[in-house]
Amino acid sequence: MSARKRLLFLVLAAVFFLSSISSQVSPVRLTVRNNTHTTVYLKLEGKKAYYYLSVYPGDTETYSIKPTLYKATFWGCGTKKVIRKLSIRQQIRIIFPVCNASKKSTERKILRVLFSR
Repeated sequence: MSARKRLLFLVLAAVFFLSSISSQVSPVRLTVRNNTHTTVYLKLEGKKAYYYLSVYPGDTETYSIKPTLYKATFWGCGTKKVIRKLSIRQQIRIIFPVCNASKKSTERKILRVLFSR
């Protein structure tokens, strides 16, 4: 292999490597819709990333966050709390249905956080 071909190969390999890394560190969009009658709070704790967010009743908010695995804590509907692991790697929407909603969902590919009795 000639020196030119080796150099071209190294440059192409570096471009592919850097493009794969950039998609992992680019922020992703998190959209939160609150259909409850109370303010909902979200705490996201990840490796080198921490967010504490709030969304008022009836509002939809959009945030840019770091893609990673989070320990997510959600509060709403009075003093109710839900804790779960949440892997955020791409755009995600979180819906908080009305308080004490049933577990049936009419929306697909959306995380629904239920504050049940």
